Amino acid sequence: MDTAPSPSATRDGYLPSPYSPPPDGVYRDWSGRRYRVGPAAVELAGCGRSRLLGLAAAALAAVGVLQYGYGAALPAVAAAHGWQPGAALLPFAVWALVQAVCAAPAARLRASGLLPPRAAVPLGALLSALALITLGSAPGLGWAVLGYGVVGGVGAGLVYHSCVHLAAAWYPERPTWHTAFTGGAFALGTVPVAVAAPTALDPGSLPAACAVLAGVVAAVGVACGRRLHAPPPDWWPPETDPRRWALRPRSGPAACRDHSPTEAWRSGALPALHIVVAGAGAAALFDLAALPSLLAGSGFTPVAVAAAMGALVAASGLGRIAAGHWGEYGDRRRVLSATLACGAVAHLGMIGAVAAGSSGALVLFAVPAGLGAGACYPLTRALAEDFFGVRGSARIHGLVYSAKGAGGLLGVGAAAALVAWGPGAGDAAVIGLAAAGATAALAAGTAARLRRPVLTRTIPRTRATAPPHGSLP
Repeated sequence: MDTAPSPSATRDGYLPSPYSPPPDGVYRDWSGRRYRVGPAAVELAGCGRSRLLGLAAAALAAVGVLQYGYGAALPAVAAAHGWQPGAALLPFAVWALVQAVCAAPAARLRASGLLPPRAAVPLGALLSALALITLGSAPGLGWAVLGYGVVGGVGAGLVYHSCVHLAAAWYPERPTWHTAFTGGAFALGTVPVAVAAPTALDPGSLPAACAVLAGVVAAVGVACGRRLHAPPPDWWPPETDPRRWALRPRSGPAACRDHSPTEAWRSGALPALHIVVAGAGAAALFDLAALPSLLAGSGFTPVAVAAAMGALVAASGLGRIAAGHWGEYGDRRRVLSATLACGAVAHLGMIGAVAAGSSGALVLFAVPAGLGAGACYPLTRALAEDFFGVRGSARIHGLVYSAKGAGGLLGVGAAAALVAWGPGAGDAAVIGLAAAGATAALAAGTAARLRRPVLTRTIPRTRATAPPHGSLP
């Protein structure tokens, strides 16, 4: 006699067992998160998820030169146009502000369908290429501020925010590591430029170098961006069972519900995340903007400056990737505070290296300084999702990342002030590194005190009832 099927697999109001293949459809878990299972990425985009991730990373690797290469090229930029070094940092300060604050508008346009990644990334790459051409041949500082700062900031922001969001959308089961991977490419793609600029770039070759870089950025961004496709909202890969994933061991509970941006701000957790991002961003952007000039003025050779900047930029990219891995399995808040504290201590080591004139120690301490700077962005993005939920998370991520704009004004502004009006280069380097270390320490202390905005709710079980139809356990 045949055995009757289990009620958990047949009766209305129940899902099949978690040990059977997941059915297609839209389901919810206890916190209200939606899972739209399937179809596969190949059916939706014509290629696998890994290829889409690689295309997004390549586009980011190309456009990252606008952030990580400007400081290394600052002496050549100032000499080529006859600007004072402090004034020459103004386009970069405006770029950092615009690149950060366009995160929230880009998320809103993307959610409305007006600016999908396959349109945003090519457009952003072309704008970034125009910014590089403007930097190489600007007739005045105002044109550089408009072309590099405003146009380039919008372009780099479109590429960055679109690619990072795309990685999270295609890998919802492991978003932290995959967004960190694409963000790491943003820094790693610039390592050759950061190493070559202090030793090989001169004022006469600046226009040609900017034109070559512009061509690379445009070609890579357009070629990769045209092939990017976003999945449907709440998409879930059919090869991963969302029921198993929802019940996986976690270092901390998921958000009990989805928060609006207003609720997130009123909770106090979103302002605290702003302080973390602004502090970490100020320290990182100060290092990128000021260190090449200050180290050169302190008596370090161009080779030593190139080695230090290469180590700093590479560690920033690798730090993002490592933080993404640690954030998937460990306590994200503790990992964030530990990496930021590591970066703060590393700045003290760099002060000692500058005082001693030791190139080897300078390169050694540049590694943890870059690690702390890079780890901030993927971990704060993951914490925002843990605190405020998944639905509408793109808007809240944009609000969190926008705090980098305040950090950019603070960090690059301090760099410009030290380069223009500070004491001798050696003393200015010590003062600047001490201030950057203190700012990173403030961010680390704030990260250690981060708390969830509300207590996690659980469903009371007073009697045996069937869960709603289409619910996950």
